[in-house]
Formats: sequence, structure tokens, C-alpha cells
Amino acid sequence: MTSARRGRGRPAGPGVDVEQRRNDLLDAAERAIRTHGADVGLAEVAKEAGFVRSAVYAVFPNRTAMLSDLGKRQARRLLIEITKRADGSTDLRQRMSLFFDVICGWMQDDPDLYRALSVHAAGGHETPGIFDQLAAAVEAMLAASMKAGGADAAAAAPWARAIVGSAMVSAQWWIRDSTMPRAELVEHLTTLCWDGGSALPFSPFDVSAIDSSPP
Repeated sequence: MTSARRGRGRPAGPGVDVEQRRNDLLDAAERAIRTHGADVGLAEVAKEAGFVRSAVYAVFPNRTAMLSDLGKRQARRLLIEITKRADGSTDLRQRMSLFFDVICGWMQDDPDLYRALSVHAAGGHETPGIFDQLAAAVEAMLAASMKAGGADAAAAAPWARAIVGSAMVSAQWWIRDSTMPRAELVEHLTTLCWDGGSALPFSPFDVSAIDSSPP
């Protein structure tokens, strides 16, 4: 008996679960980044996953697309962790403190992954990274709270980026140059964002007298 012939262009075997393949590749990308550093390419990811390179390109057309999906997944994980640690608390200052603690802790514990996801370039142009995605989530939460209270939500966008940006820049400095305990850093960030400008010890001084040379 002659066996049935496979139709032209159809792959042999059962169909590929694209979502599972995507998750497998993202897992492999995380492992490759932690092993080889923030600049790994799709070839290293394919090798880590045990796939041929064409299998990676079938899911992610380029490295930027892969990092974008990886950033979205990591942002969700961080937001879920913040929510779990808050455990239903309505103490907004505590929730802000938890936000800073989770972000700073992730940057400290997973430095190559945060460097890979913080910003990535495509065609010479920067594309949104994980902090843009976190800021978008914070903006949505702020806007919802403002609208629920009858306030103008126009400030939600810049405030969200100021909150996330302060965590990012401060944590970068802290990881690189400071021996300050993480809890102390988190409290300083929380105080500034919670109390606003009133927490700053402003006093008259001559700006020109500041030494702006590198330390």
C-alpha cells in the first residue's frame, strides 16, 4: 500500500504550539542573558533553547521583538510581586515603598537582565524598554485613581514616569557606587515621592559654586 503523501509546504509531524515555543524561547533568552551578558543575540538564544536559528526567527523577527516580549513578561512579574507583597493593603505609602523595593531588588539581583531590558535600539532608534512598560502600568493605576476621585488625570503620565525614573536612576547609582542598605534607599525614594517637594531641604545657595566634575 502506498502511504499518503504529505501536502506541499506542510510541516511534518504535529503542529507547533506557538505560544509554548515563545515561552520556551523567552526562558532561554533569560538564561542566555544571565550567562553571557546583556548583549546576547538570537543565535545564543537558539543554542540555549536547543533550536535551530530559523525556529527562533519564526517567532521573533529580530532581537528587538524578543526583548520587547521579554520586557513585557518581566514587567508583569514585577507588578504581580508588588501586588502579592501588598496583600490587599490600602496603605498607599506602603504600596509605593513596596514598588521601589521590588524594582531596586530586581535590578540588584538580576543586573544583566535589567540592562538588556532597560532600553533597546532598532534601526538606530530607541524602543520602549521595561521601565516604559512599568511606567505605563503606573500611569493606568494613577489615572484610574484620579478619575475615581474626580481629579484631572492629566498628571498621571508625567508622574508615573517620574516615579519609575527616580527608581531606575537611583538604583543604578546605588548598585554602582553606594554601600547604603537597600531599605534605606527605598525609604529615601518613598519619602521624596510621597512628600513631594516639601521633603527637599531647599536653602539659598550659589549654584555656580557646585563642583560638577566627576568624582
